[in-house]
Amino acid sequence: MEKIKKKTSISPYLLVILSFVVVILVGSFLLVTPFAQASGKWAFNYIADDGTRITYLDCLFTAFSATCVTGLCTFYSGIGNVLSFTGQLVVLIMIQIGGLGFITVLTFIVTLFSSKLQFKNRFFLSQALNVTNFAQVTLFVRRIIVISFVAELFGFLIGLPVAFTLYPGNISKALWSSIFTSVSAFNNAGFDIFGSTSLIANPGTLMGTLFETHRWAYYYYLTYIMLLVVVGGISFLVIVEVLSFKKTPKQYSAFTKIVLFTTAILLVFGTGIFYLTEHVIAGNDDFTTFTAVFQSVTCRTAGFANFDQADLTTAGKTFSCFLMFIGGSPLSTAGGIKTTTLFIIVLAIASHLRGKRVVAFNRVYTSNTVLKGMTLMVIAFVVIMTAFVGISAFEKGNTAINFEGIFFEVFSSFGTVGLSANVTPLLSNGSKIVLCIMMFLGRLGPMTFFQVFKNSIEDSTGHFEYVEADFLVG
Repeated sequence: MEKIKKKTSISPYLLVILSFVVVILVGSFLLVTPFAQASGKWAFNYIADDGTRITYLDCLFTAFSATCVTGLCTFYSGIGNVLSFTGQLVVLIMIQIGGLGFITVLTFIVTLFSSKLQFKNRFFLSQALNVTNFAQVTLFVRRIIVISFVAELFGFLIGLPVAFTLYPGNISKALWSSIFTSVSAFNNAGFDIFGSTSLIANPGTLMGTLFETHRWAYYYYLTYIMLLVVVGGISFLVIVEVLSFKKTPKQYSAFTKIVLFTTAILLVFGTGIFYLTEHVIAGNDDFTTFTAVFQSVTCRTAGFANFDQADLTTAGKTFSCFLMFIGGSPLSTAGGIKTTTLFIIVLAIASHLRGKRVVAFNRVYTSNTVLKGMTLMVIAFVVIMTAFVGISAFEKGNTAINFEGIFFEVFSSFGTVGLSANVTPLLSNGSKIVLCIMMFLGRLGPMTFFQVFKNSIEDSTGHFEYVEADFLVG
């Protein structure tokens, strides 16, 4: 490994990007094969039973969506009806790799069967994983794998009662359903095999029948999905610290406190806003308190839906975009600009208005941290607006798609959420390509790409400093 590194001198950030590209391309080619298609045909321009015209671009889009743990789907009836068991398995493997990160999986396999990594390799991997404590990077990677496996196994087991209720007499279908849902939920992927209606209890659908006949099972199922989503998006660093049981909550690191505090605020605040806009103001009795809670959770990059997103009010869609933009926490399976970025920006603005230093949880935060957070937010917003303009141009004249639908779709793709106002299958090829790029940027983060460019450009400042200057702002 050390010899390879010396020969290539590849940037850790570039390695992360390339690893995702390889997984996506391999996955897309596998999905094209007749073994992956429920029809048994090659996925080159044929009409599926649900009326979807299947092309390689649809398979590539699905590979992007799965590897970037998003959940957007161009198939009208979802992957459960278009893809065979083999195809669904390919999607599940891409979700697992994408959620953990290819470098994480590779490091685990390498260190499992080889001796300890040398210092240079540990530092190399710590940069790729964005871990500051590079001395214990292999231990951290193993903990990530173990936590993921235990969480998904737990989700699989507690989901079995509902799975057997959904598919009575079909043991294999019930087991596969529980496995797929558990992995998809923990990795915040948003894919399901129940059809295009997802978890919405529409009359005549699988979930609608479950809601009418076994209402307890319906709420039980959605509750356990929410639990997996929150755990998967809360950061492995936080999980490791909390489960170590070596510290009381007061002794937690500032990072853990920030993540837990911001996550709790967003979940509670989000529930209140959704209930206010959809139930109180809009008067929609179908949008219950439970629906508001689920919507608040799923907008945090999960992508599951128990309410038709097209039926949300303009205020509800706008606030959903806000939550999707924020996403989950760093070093988790979630996307978005992350909870810590929101926290440091809000804290910095509040501190500046009060003329105080940026202080929270008995810690002072540097201007460099604040600048990174604001830079990431601005870059992310510019990327989203660029994609919005691009898709609007591609969909000019498409009366089936409106302004709100495109806006919602772009935020969902960048936040790797997967929620859609029934727009994805209606998009043109150009728009699908734009969304693929957005999902890729959202999963890896714009800063990863900028770091690659930064490392490729030599420092040209020389051995001198410029004189500082201030000027009027605002």
